[in-house]
Amino acid sequence: MAEQESIFVKMLIPQKPLSVKEVFSVEIPAAEGPYLVLPRRAPAMKLLKAGVVVLKDADQGKTEKFFVSAGIAKIRDNACTILSHNIQNIEDVKLDEIRKELDIYSEKEKKEIHLDEIDRQRIAFLQMIVGYFAK
Repeated sequence: MAEQESIFVKMLIPQKPLSVKEVFSVEIPAAEGPYLVLPRRAPAMKLLKAGVVVLKDADQGKTEKFFVSAGIAKIRDNACTILSHNIQNIEDVKLDEIRKELDIYSEKEKKEIHLDEIDRQRIAFLQMIVGYFAK
């Protein structure tokens, strides 16, 4: 039986590498629509919109999902690098903590405390996560 090829995936946030692993496939939320990355895919650069990255594991065939904010994906040589400001494993989501963080931002807005663009992007990311689980 021939061994199935895999893709080396790196997910990076500005502070550090978040996840590095080999998988069978990667589905990314590209700006023009969902984009499936398989082994031997032609090189590409894709703009990402906020959404869910789905990794199909190379060892057990299980899937792993991550929320990502807007960013870019670089695809080449059986590798996919995802760069984003916010990445969160769905399994690690604690909705109570996210709602508390959104409440803090809401209080700042009520007190007319200036929120910069990074704060606004964080709010949008957190709202996306809450919306995902509200479905």
